Amino acid sequence: MTVTAKITSKGQITLPKKVRDLLHLKEGGVVVFEQEEDKIVIKPAQSLMDYKGYLRGRGKSADADTVRDAARTYVGKKAGRRDGRG
Repeated sequence: MTVTAKITSKGQITLPKKVRDLLHLKEGGVVVFEQEEDKIVIKPAQSLMDYKGYLRGRGKSADADTVRDAARTYVGKKAGRRDGRG
């Protein structure tokens, strides 16, 4: 599969629908960019460490245990939804 995306004046791109579907990405999802030799690989974030820096500048910093507890609480609430928006 080969698809293209245009870079905006702010350096942003929109991931094409084919790519989002292939990676099972939804609105608000987080992707990781990794360099492998002479290419960049884009993949969905799978672990808490993949989110490192995602909230940089959005508030006070917290230690890893605090972040982990907050993530567990968030995921638990999301998993408990019954409206199908999970």
